[in-house]
Amino acid sequence: MIRVNTNLKSIEGYKPSDRGNEEVAKLDWNECNLPIDEKYYSILRSAIASINFTEYPNINHERLINKLAAYCRLSADQIQIFNGSDSALSYVFTTFLNPDTKVLIFYPHYSQVETYIKVFTDNINYSNIVDVFGAHTYSTSDIEQNDVIYLSNPNNPTGHFLDAKIVEGLLSKYPDKLFIIDEAYYEFCGYSCVHLVKEHKNIIVSRTFSKAFSLASARLGYICCNKELLHHIDKIRNTKEVNSFAQALGEAALDNFSYIQDRVDLVNENMSIFKTGLKELQVDFVDSKANFVLIKIAEVGKLIKKLKEYKILVRDRSSFAGLENCVRISIGTKEEMGKILAVIKEHKSQFQNGN
Repeated sequence: MIRVNTNLKSIEGYKPSDRGNEEVAKLDWNECNLPIDEKYYSILRSAIASINFTEYPNINHERLINKLAAYCRLSADQIQIFNGSDSALSYVFTTFLNPDTKVLIFYPHYSQVETYIKVFTDNINYSNIVDVFGAHTYSTSDIEQNDVIYLSNPNNPTGHFLDAKIVEGLLSKYPDKLFIIDEAYYEFCGYSCVHLVKEHKNIIVSRTFSKAFSLASARLGYICCNKELLHHIDKIRNTKEVNSFAQALGEAALDNFSYIQDRVDLVNENMSIFKTGLKELQVDFVDSKANFVLIKIAEVGKLIKKLKEYKILVRDRSSFAGLENCVRISIGTKEEMGKILAVIKEHKSQFQNGN
């Protein structure tokens, strides 16, 4: 009999929403789906034009890592790239988890990470974020009883950002605990914990090119941490896993960051307009610092179905405890966000705020 890792018995697997094959507005996975400037598109195409298909990718990644070091204001030996930030997090958990490791996750959270954690330990504890649509209070008292702490910041699915000063205080208070900070949405927020890597040896920050950089299909991410932690991760990292196309696209994006900033500014502008519309319709929402908004509305399933009729996909988050009747909406074009507001307004009698 072929034996399977017994820890897989407790893993249901990450279940992304079904997108089908239709041409739709994909506002469910938090990509930055705004139209790409043609000049920037040309730059990206040129970046991959001369790649040699027959060779393995550059295994040292020095060009991209040096550019990231400048971008993050860190040294090159504090950064490593991966095949997406999901892969980075998987490597981190593989490196630092043992069967007796206790992991604390601030809840609600990016649920994909649970599948990586449960391969190694079933000692997962949750600290519920209190009053998600209000004060958004984090309880840190449970940190003492755990070894590794995972925090998405800004939070996914709420979009709330926990101030870096609070994180720094926790790093100092618990120097023997490893803090993993997932900053997938940093560029939209503008606030970060990455500078804490310079002074603290118990923090790993993960980031991605899939969101603000609009390179989700390239699968490129990276982590920032002190070189001692990175040394352990590099022992098991596949040096060839980041393909040449992803590396070239990442370099081109960093070299032409003004295009990225323009897209981020437009997302934030559309976000502001959308929030104003939600306020006018008296719809509860979290004051998100990411590129999505979590709203609370009655009969959320009917809203999702109606939006799908308009060829707009959004993400049902009502299965999370405490997020009943909640849906997460990525920020798209002004036209797409206006259409969502129109649907909510048209059916307001059905879609009143859930309590």
